[in-house]
Amino acid sequence: MKKSTTGLLLGSALVVGLSGCATSNTSTTSSDKPWYQHPMVCGLAGGVIGGGIGYASSGESDEDDGAAIGATAGATIGAMLCADSPEPQPEPEPMPEPEPEPEPEFEPVTLQSDVTFAFDSAELRPGAEYELNEVAATLNDNPEIRVTIAGHTDAIGSNEYNLDLSQDRADSVADYLMSQGVAGDRMRTVGYGEERPVATNETDEGRAMNRRVEIMSQ
Repeated sequence: MKKSTTGLLLGSALVVGLSGCATSNTSTTSSDKPWYQHPMVCGLAGGVIGGGIGYASSGESDEDDGAAIGATAGATIGAMLCADSPEPQPEPEPMPEPEPEPEPEFEPVTLQSDVTFAFDSAELRPGAEYELNEVAATLNDNPEIRVTIAGHTDAIGSNEYNLDLSQDRADSVADYLMSQGVAGDRMRTVGYGEERPVATNETDEGRAMNRRVEIMSQ
């Protein structure tokens, strides 16, 4: 290959490489790009590489073909060097954690003795079953709920007797709930006797209010 032809080959490749770079940057200014994507740098690099390809692929008899190959390669390489790099996409934000299910609530239940027990007795009356069936249904639907069943009496009789009677009444309520499918280990029974009145023990009405069984969540 002649030197003049070689120079022409390199020059042609350089020019076409620059044109390829310019074509790839019609919509983007060079000031928006890093230095290595500047049109002049891309064009020079593409031209040199294209010229090398043309020189390597040509002989003395096919200089024109080598020049064409080098020019085409220079334009392609220049355009590739100047092409915009894809902008990094932001990572998707993680999905928020689902809110925990609210804890089930158990409304306290108070069973008055005029519905649940006869006087001086721990045996449940038939009228108590309706209320206790509702309590059993709630507990069976919410197996994580545990309850305390507390028995209370009025102040008639000795404190020791009243403690025993209140405990027996709390146990009777627990036994009925177990007969309705509630596990016994979910219930705690305690008898307070006359220690925790909610009304006066000086009247019949007050004493009736003090004779009660309370069911509350633990």
